[in-house]
Amino acid sequence: MVRRFTRAVTFQLLLVGLAAVLGTWGAGAIMKEMLVRQALDTEAKYFWEHRSAKADFPLPDTRNLTGYLSDSPDLPAELRALGPGFHELDTPDHFSVALVSEQQGERLTLVFEGEQVRSLALWFGLVPLAIVLVVVYVSLYLGYRVYRTSVSPVVRLAHEVETLQLESNHNPDFDVSDLPQGTDREILVLSDALRHLIERVNEFVSREREFTRDASHELRSPLTVVRVACDLILKEDSLDDRVRKSVLRIQRASLQMTNLIEAFLLLAREPDRHIESSVVCINDLLLEEIDRARILLEGRSVELRTEFEARIYVRAPERVVSVLLGNLLRNACTYTDEGSVTVSVRGDRVIIQDTGIGMSEDDQHVAFNAFSRGSQARSGGHGVGLNIVRKLSGRFGWPVTLDSVAGEGTTAVVKFPDARRES
Repeated sequence: MVRRFTRAVTFQLLLVGLAAVLGTWGAGAIMKEMLVRQALDTEAKYFWEHRSAKADFPLPDTRNLTGYLSDSPDLPAELRALGPGFHELDTPDHFSVALVSEQQGERLTLVFEGEQVRSLALWFGLVPLAIVLVVVYVSLYLGYRVYRTSVSPVVRLAHEVETLQLESNHNPDFDVSDLPQGTDREILVLSDALRHLIERVNEFVSREREFTRDASHELRSPLTVVRVACDLILKEDSLDDRVRKSVLRIQRASLQMTNLIEAFLLLAREPDRHIESSVVCINDLLLEEIDRARILLEGRSVELRTEFEARIYVRAPERVVSVLLGNLLRNACTYTDEGSVTVSVRGDRVIIQDTGIGMSEDDQHVAFNAFSRGSQARSGGHGVGLNIVRKLSGRFGWPVTLDSVAGEGTTAVVKFPDARRES
């Protein structure tokens, strides 16, 4: 706001200065072109009127005006060749205007010395111009100072709001108690309202973070019981294949839910708090997620393929990478009825390409929104998988893109800029 006002004042000053200069130049031109010529024309008419009545009427001879007749021996040589009319006799160090008129066979040449005109233009043009410019500039500067004083509290409020980091525990309180004296009441009311609003937002963020942490902790306990029970059941040799497959499915689902809860805990953690990370191999995590996703393709003629050009490693929480890649892979398997799902590692990218039902352009625009399931959503999901992918990718700096064509399939690309590559 202050910068815009400063630019506006500067532009206004330039316009005022330009208008003043042009006005002075125009006034000088008028003085030369109109006043001087009018004086010469009036003087010539006056001389011819009296000359017709009195043959020896004297020629004009003043400080600034000199007259010559055609037979006068004093007529300068450069004036003899001038024709009737006005002529400007301008040299680098001298300016004058000549008027040649003829009557009754005689020629009159009047020469007006214009240097005094220039002096008059200087004193009655430039000096008043300078005074006007000083007055205008001083008034604009004083107005600018008053404006800065009035908006400085608003700028201070904007700076305080801009530096807020509501998700951080180390964020300082919103303190604008040192606003300048004489601050408008409206600004004081605004600062107080902002302070109350930020306090409520901080309380809300704190309650949400505590709820996510507590809920995730409570959910992990029953999931641990489920996994332990599955492990015990799988140790029984008397289980038939159908029951064993069902228990394995429960075990995989509980592990997937555990990873998801861990991802929620990481998202609920403050951005400036250190997160424990380790070097993980993307290829190994992909193989694990592929093994878990195969159950989704049972009964379908879908080939699940891998194309690993190299092994890539990243330093990150292992479960976060598993949740991100697992969500994309499960989506590809869920919405592919025939054809193939290909998982590729190329350079620093993981590419998951399927030949499924794809997405329309409208569905792609809202694919990463929470609880958005698209126009061809299938049962079993809640529309939060891709939203979790977007939050994790934004938190850890792993860009994710989707390219889909309805009826042809979808390609998801995850880029790991800090990945280390091994052949």
